Amino acid sequence: MSIQTKVLNVLKTGKNFSASSIAKQLRTTEGSVSARISELRSQGFSIYSNQTKEGKSVYRLGNPSRKMVAAAYQAFGSQVFA
Repeated sequence: MSIQTKVLNVLKTGKNFSASSIAKQLRTTEGSVSARISELRSQGFSIYSNQTKEGKSVYRLGNPSRKMVAAAYQAFGSQVFA
């Protein structure tokens, strides 16, 4: 199973994860996790990044609301959905 698939499976649990926690879990580097998240986003997965109170970024898999899709369309036009 590829690292990309493993990262996606971790995110599919519905919990928030930092790149470092995913990296530890999968025995890889934070850079590799960040690259896989970018690849997954480019494939259309809605992976959100939020800041914790400690200033750490955490990722989660989500479903964009209609409001969010409309905002993306407004900001970037139809090419964002091509």
